[in-house]
Amino acid sequence: MDFECPKCKELNRIIILGNDSGRFARTCANCDSELEIEMAEGGEELQTVLTTDKTDTNRAKIVPEDYKKYKGRELSKKSQTNTMVTVISVLIFSSALMGFITGGLLRDLPDEHSEYEEINVEIVVKNSTATLENATIIVNSHEANQTYAGKGTYLVFLKPGKYQISVSVDLHKNSTMSVYVPPQEDNLSLVDIEQGIEGINRFTFDMKEGSGKEELDDSVYVKISKWCPSLIFIFSLIGIWGAWVTYTLQSYKYAQIGAFFSILAMGFFVVGPILGFIALLLLPKIKNMFNRSF
Repeated sequence: MDFECPKCKELNRIIILGNDSGRFARTCANCDSELEIEMAEGGEELQTVLTTDKTDTNRAKIVPEDYKKYKGRELSKKSQTNTMVTVISVLIFSSALMGFITGGLLRDLPDEHSEYEEINVEIVVKNSTATLENATIIVNSHEANQTYAGKGTYLVFLKPGKYQISVSVDLHKNSTMSVYVPPQEDNLSLVDIEQGIEGINRFTFDMKEGSGKEELDDSVYVKISKWCPSLIFIFSLIGIWGAWVTYTLQSYKYAQIGAFFSILAMGFFVVGPILGFIALLLLPKIKNMFNRSF
């Protein structure tokens, strides 16, 4: 049977054996167009169309009823949700950035706060059995002007800052301690010696009998200035990474981790953790916007 190519209008021939109807794929012998040939019932008529013309782009597209409904973010609320994402990201970033500042302040404890007045600092000298009298106290290689207040407690006047304090007592090893005296408002009187706070304005020297020298553990603030800043910097870095993950909506779980570590960074001790905690509470509101939940 002869048929005409709808593209080049040339006649082609098809040989059909044992069929009186059906559809057949052919290639035009003249222009090599891909064709589909349909033979009507009874083999009396041929209809030929280009394969590229078969797609009906105007046909309505039907979504199967068993398809799950899309539960992602609504495009109509894109600007509103983007604002929420930005706010939460800024909260996490601010909390982490404050942590960096706090870590820097703790690491660079000043040798002396010259703007503060001298305050009474208690030095308690004792051994394993009793408090000790007649102790000599050396502050930064200079003998301190001390006052004995009883019960092994000596009062010296120091400005807030870092000091190397050495104590010597007969028949005991010379003991040295690195201390930091933070700025304080209320000074101790010579009478109210029980008001001293250990590690703040009260430092206890536990002397060992014998001769020689002994290095005692640093006071609490000196210890903090040595190891805490590095830990705070690490927490702050994780917090900044979490802020970026939140802003780019990469992972809900990682965003939570970043917000949590921004709290641990202790930015300005109180302000930073509050901002990080607020961000952690707001994160569930944008949970469905993340590319993945893990």
